[in-house]
Amino acid sequence: MSGTRGRYPAELGRESAAEWIRLTSLRSTWWAVAAALLGMAVFAALMGFTELSRIAENPDEADSLAYARLLSQGHFYLVQFTVLTLAALAATGEFGDRGVTGTLLARPDRSLVLAARTLVVAGLAGVVGVLSTVAGAAVLAGFIGRYAAPDPAALAGTALGAGLCMALFGVLFTGVGTALRSAPGTFVIGFLLLLGLPLVLQLSGNPVLDDLAALAPGTAGIEFYAGGDVGFYTAPHDGPVNIVVVAGWAAAAWIVARAEFRVRDV
Repeated sequence: MSGTRGRYPAELGRESAAEWIRLTSLRSTWWAVAAALLGMAVFAALMGFTELSRIAENPDEADSLAYARLLSQGHFYLVQFTVLTLAALAATGEFGDRGVTGTLLARPDRSLVLAARTLVVAGLAGVVGVLSTVAGAAVLAGFIGRYAAPDPAALAGTALGAGLCMALFGVLFTGVGTALRSAPGTFVIGFLLLLGLPLVLQLSGNPVLDDLAALAPGTAGIEFYAGGDVGFYTAPHDGPVNIVVVAGWAAAAWIVARAEFRVRDV
């Protein structure tokens, strides 16, 4: 038994390498990554132009924290959905073309396969979160840099926070995709969790339901990587509790996916 446990890291490493090759060999993967980076750059340009016009009318409006606030909104409206797409394609692709049969013949340990796939998707999603923040900050600086230089600590917090949150979204939606085995179904559930459900709860006008919206992964995530300065939404609580909420969703989805993957025929 101890020998089996001792081999697990090596087996996980080999399967992760296989999953990395499988994921990066698909053009759709790089389309999703490019969409995240380009989408953030375009969003930053639009927001930068608006911010520049506001500063031109009143120079006192210049604020170095605008970088973190605006880039966080870019993650909320754009980047998290490209991560959803990336995870959905990675988790469901082999079920659609029956390639999962060959994968499991080569590696019968289904928990190992799911763990490796999740690690690869989460790692790539985390890198996308960091790089898209950097790309957006560079574009924003081109518009408002002479009036307000970015605050390095706040910008680093946004980049690392977004990277961590996108990685957890990678875990969450790899789990959802594995459990559902359907890309369209994963997209629908992902949209509802990230935007649809919290929006409906907030529009209800009920204070209790409005507070419940803070427990959705999308709203909890932006409260975390924006440092509470979202600019359009105020949660009833700030701080690390928000990333704990996102981690809870990710863990729950992965546990369900593991159970479903182990007991259901391919």
